[in-house]
Amino acid sequence: MRLLCAAALSLSLGLWFVYAEDKKPADAPKSERAEKLAARKKKFDEEHKELKASLARAESPADQRAIQAEIKELVLLTASKVLDIIETDPKDDVALDATAFIVETCGKARATSDDVTKALKLIAEHHAANPKVKNLLLPAASLGEASDRLLKAVAENNPDKDTKAVAGYLLAVKTVRDVEEEEDDAKAELLAKGAIDLLEKAAKEAPTAKVGADPKSPTIAELAAKQIENLKAITSLAIGKSAPEVESLLLDGKKVNLSGSKGKVVLLDIWATWCGPCVRMIPHERKLVESMKDKPFELISVSVDNKKETLQKFLENEKMPWTHWWQDGQENPVMKKYRVRAFPTLYVIDHTGVIKHKWVGSPKDEELDKAIDDLVKVAIKAKG
Repeated sequence: MRLLCAAALSLSLGLWFVYAEDKKPADAPKSERAEKLAARKKKFDEEHKELKASLARAESPADQRAIQAEIKELVLLTASKVLDIIETDPKDDVALDATAFIVETCGKARATSDDVTKALKLIAEHHAANPKVKNLLLPAASLGEASDRLLKAVAENNPDKDTKAVAGYLLAVKTVRDVEEEEDDAKAELLAKGAIDLLEKAAKEAPTAKVGADPKSPTIAELAAKQIENLKAITSLAIGKSAPEVESLLLDGKKVNLSGSKGKVVLLDIWATWCGPCVRMIPHERKLVESMKDKPFELISVSVDNKKETLQKFLENEKMPWTHWWQDGQENPVMKKYRVRAFPTLYVIDHTGVIKHKWVGSPKDEELDKAIDDLVKVAIKAKG
């Protein structure tokens, strides 16, 4: 009888425990995950603080780099651990908080990994419409291509106009970078058109929205206008487009502009005395100028040397009998307007002012000669 009673008691206790488990608050696992996230954050903050203090005390660049590598390693290791919390239930607010932590810490460190990519993907899938996601867009944008999906999802699905506009603007800015790096003019123009569409849409959606938290920062409309101007400047440099007008200075300080050479074929050579490939072109350029004597041709060398005296001293020892422009070194208006990123950069402009050829780096002598000779013949024929 006692055995029967004991068995019955055991069974009833078992049923009570099952019932108790069923009656547990539905958010108990969520609370446990929140506590786990808080613990992860606390441990990260402590370790990160120690590493930052070590970085401040570091005496050599090598030590600084080593500590910075440790910080990045800590960020990515913590992201990997926090991702486990997200994947348990990626749809709830604990998951969003955890993902926000990953994005913010990795964004500051510009640290990416497969785990960071997964975190961004989960936000895009489950939280693109959440109003809290706005604050994550800027740090997310610094995490490379992995953030593209998130920005697109927010721009398309978030009900808040400001948030949609910020996502669209940041996505456009990433496209602007692609335009700047694209060497194929046709592809660059296509990318630029897409970026301009995104910028115009963002500015129309919420013109007074701001990307950052600083109330003094420019509005989306102001930022978009500058980016559109920038994109138009890039595409204006494509072969077949009119060469942008630009003003600079001769070595005697006299103002001069590109349109003053209209009617001639112009070789615009942006260079520096410290640039080896640029200097190696000089002997052939001398021959070119001599062969084009009394023809509608002008070679304009635009120096980006920091000091005009450096160029003047160089010219004392190196014969370069053609036009030279210099103004403010690498702040030269030609450097900016013609978006020069490497030296030498050369543009060949025909007698009507249209860009016909462009080289980044030294072209082959025969290629350069043919390009100019063909255009000079056309210019002579046009003059009658």
